[in-house]
Amino acid sequence: MEIPPSAARKLKRLVQDLVKAGKLVRLEGKRYGLTAGLNLVAGQLSVHPEGYGFVSPETGGTDVFINPVNLKEALHGDRVIARVEHVGRRGRREGRIIRILERRLKKVVGLLSQAADIYYVTPEDQHLLFDLIIPPEYLQNAQVGQMVVAEITRFPTARLNPLGKILEVLGDPEDPLVQVKCVIHKYDLPRRFPTRVRREARQVPQAILDEGRAGRLDLRELPLVTIDGEQARDFDDGVALVKKPNGSFTLYVAIADVSYYVTPGSALDAEAYQRGTSIYFPHLVLPMLPEELSNGICSLNPGVERLAVTVILEFDAQGRRLGNRFARSLVKSQARLTYTQVQHILEGGQVGDQPASHSLVAMFNQMAELCRLLRARRRERGSLLLSIPEAEVQLDGQGVPTNIRRIDHLQAHQIIEEFMIAANEAVARFLGELAIFRVHDVPDPDKMSAFRRLVQRLGYRLPPEADHNPIVLREFFDQIQDTPVAYMVQIMLLRSLKQARYAAINVGHYGLASPIYTHFTSPIRRYPDLLVHRLLLDRLDQQRPPEELDEEELEVQARYLSARERIAIEAEREMLARLQVRCLAEHVGEIFHGTISGVNAFGFFVSLDEIFAEGLVRLVDLPDDYYNFQESRLRLIGRRQGRVFQVGDRVMVQVACVDLRRRHINLVLSVEQKNNVDDRKCR
Repeated sequence: MEIPPSAARKLKRLVQDLVKAGKLVRLEGKRYGLTAGLNLVAGQLSVHPEGYGFVSPETGGTDVFINPVNLKEALHGDRVIARVEHVGRRGRREGRIIRILERRLKKVVGLLSQAADIYYVTPEDQHLLFDLIIPPEYLQNAQVGQMVVAEITRFPTARLNPLGKILEVLGDPEDPLVQVKCVIHKYDLPRRFPTRVRREARQVPQAILDEGRAGRLDLRELPLVTIDGEQARDFDDGVALVKKPNGSFTLYVAIADVSYYVTPGSALDAEAYQRGTSIYFPHLVLPMLPEELSNGICSLNPGVERLAVTVILEFDAQGRRLGNRFARSLVKSQARLTYTQVQHILEGGQVGDQPASHSLVAMFNQMAELCRLLRARRRERGSLLLSIPEAEVQLDGQGVPTNIRRIDHLQAHQIIEEFMIAANEAVARFLGELAIFRVHDVPDPDKMSAFRRLVQRLGYRLPPEADHNPIVLREFFDQIQDTPVAYMVQIMLLRSLKQARYAAINVGHYGLASPIYTHFTSPIRRYPDLLVHRLLLDRLDQQRPPEELDEEELEVQARYLSARERIAIEAEREMLARLQVRCLAEHVGEIFHGTISGVNAFGFFVSLDEIFAEGLVRLVDLPDDYYNFQESRLRLIGRRQGRVFQVGDRVMVQVACVDLRRRHINLVLSVEQKNNVDDRKCR
């Protein structure tokens, strides 16, 4: 290569970087080969609890299936190189792990146990298929039966378990606070703000200074209100609507001007980017910004002046968009309302002991009218108008869940949803090419084929055009929306669609059937929204974005922020699952109504009515008959009596037992004459 000796060290570092990046692989005899040229794939390993795994290629493409014996010493989450050794008839690639590029698992959360004189930690994460041996000198006074956090000090080999040391004792696994700590440690979530960040937050004025008011559009007299859930902690957005005599509408969507207080280069900004998003648990919030901002000067609290960035949208009497403009503004929220309260007003009720003012009632009814128009237009273009209920967890003073309510998608929810979508689309159109977009790719054909087969087993037909045309998919949901299986089919679809993500290159949003979309409306809790605010305000000032903020840099940020969002979603889901199990543990022996939400060869799942949770009725617990699983119809049918259990059936079930550690809920069919069940253990 004719490289002079002075550059040899630089070349060596370059080769090492290429190996670390997975583009080169070191071979025997101190040789190197191109990964792509050797039929190798670099990517992240996901291990299934049953022992096999998949490598997701970093360059895209289909996953590589890894048989358990071919995992070698690789662990769930590791960055690896796999050799593709076989391609099946349906295109499934199979291979083996040949190199571990990066160990991403450093700590383990689990239960400390003892066998003879050996102490070990059994990981809570069922994807981690090992026990971590803890030498006695590294127990840190932890007691057997406690939840702990342990560091891996030696990774597994072909013959030896990994070794570790305990870093922190969390406590009794049944303690609700310990459950929260488990999730925080498992996902390595940030718990405290660094000193420098707290110092900057304390220096932010909690009242608007004169320089902050300068040049802003004064909207303080608008009937602006915030509408959120009962448990909302911060208020990013306020809305107001003015209907004109000719039937047209002017919609104001005011979003907290977080960018005024969180500036590039500050410690607040660096920490917000590192976190990426706020994380909401029923017990507590892990906010993206310190409380002085998230609940203080940036939150549109009622009755106080706040700085905002307002999108002003004009619609005609048919809901067609006539135009939009954007402005730095000064606002004052007139009321903090919940979805339940607004729904009550729309249905003719009042808020608390006092009836709502006539002007507010009129505005809410006009909002409902505009919402219906906007929703109809979204429906026409093929937007998937899914209605997925959410969970509201009620806790007692000790943090133990006493109830988990199903919160349905009310008209009040739809109002805010439509107004936020309209504002986000307007900002995306205005920014054009240079932005962080919210994109949703067209579905994977294989996953949609599997979904099509599922709905066919339920007796419905989904045309193949739905793979690329959301209108066809929306028409399918119109057909089944009033059937018992509608909710379950929506859940099946969500599992089949790709995940929405952030990107610097716009590819549209399949689920919304929107050609261009972004996230602008939640800068208190989402960093991408804060970035979009800065880009928007630069455009309003007729400034070009900073030269270093090009499309490539935006894409790097978009990928990182998408990953942070996935971590937050997974952590919130796991916390909810833990609380659902903990709640039902207090109801063993009680009877509930429910709907069969899934059927397989070992039983069927039931979604409960009274508590928003799901449990399993096992085949072995159906005592009246032997049941065969008909996969072609997704149902169980009794051999002798012919009784059928299929998705959408209504059943009465009894909570038989709850396994807190494995988060399993076992149900049995209720017998009306039987008032209680035997005290049984989960097997």
